[in-house]
Amino acid sequence: MLEVVHRTHTAHHPDPIDPRPSERGISVYYTDLVYGNVSFAIIADRHWKSGPERLDIIVGETGDGEAPTYINPEYDSPDLQLLGQRQEDFLRQWGQDWRGHELKAVLSQTVFAGISTHQPLPDRYLKYDFDSSGWPASARNRAIDIMRESKALHICGDTHLGTLSQYGVHEQRDSNWAFCTPAIAAGWPRWWRPDDLGLPYQHRPSHGLAQTGEYLDSFGNKIYVYAVGNPLVSKAENRYIEAHEKGSGFGFITFDTDAKTYTIEAFRFLVDAANASQDDQFSGWPVTIHQQENMGKNRLS
Repeated sequence: MLEVVHRTHTAHHPDPIDPRPSERGISVYYTDLVYGNVSFAIIADRHWKSGPERLDIIVGETGDGEAPTYINPEYDSPDLQLLGQRQEDFLRQWGQDWRGHELKAVLSQTVFAGISTHQPLPDRYLKYDFDSSGWPASARNRAIDIMRESKALHICGDTHLGTLSQYGVHEQRDSNWAFCTPAIAAGWPRWWRPDDLGLPYQHRPSHGLAQTGEYLDSFGNKIYVYAVGNPLVSKAENRYIEAHEKGSGFGFITFDTDAKTYTIEAFRFLVDAANASQDDQFSGWPVTIHQQENMGKNRLS
């Protein structure tokens, strides 16, 4: 089944950098693609990711009863993996190779932070989202330390909740920006509601939107949340209206290789494409990020 999935979804990619299968015999697809003066690193942040059972974690239960501000040291270990050694080596080499392009972007499954507090209802607090790539935290930080040199925008999805954020490792906002696009069909909605939990924050963006600013996620990761597309609780019978209310949508990124910028847009599901207005985007978008901001030289506030 895994091979069918890989072939279905990645057969159009360039050949993998190293085609050797993983130790369990699963095919790999991590590679790079240069198109339109932009180099894309295509990686798998699920392929080599350690399973939470390694630490006797029960997904959906572990963390119940813990204070939202408590960072549990038992849920991390330096031997746990996110990208795996082979992909880390690839990212390190790719980040230093600037032949034939002016901008870089990393494509992977999901955001390297736990940017969700409630799911699948806004009053159901779930402290740990092990589905996110904010876990394992040590491996997450190692991956970002490698990625920072590339000055790449991280483009991802899968956790269903649209967010625009900036990673911090050694200090807040010292690393790459990440655009987690809203899902086109958000069947299992998530919410990011740290303010409602009393999680401390600093340096709320100048737009002043709630649930934004510098936080520590539940794994202790430093994260600057600039914009978030929290859903509604849908009661609609029409499936298209339901998808819209549950935070479904799609993203656009305009790469300007002359100005070396990324303009990021996040549209709601029922966008009026013929007469688009600001209301067709989630609050906080559009945003333009400069290349140097992906290594912590920040302009946006």
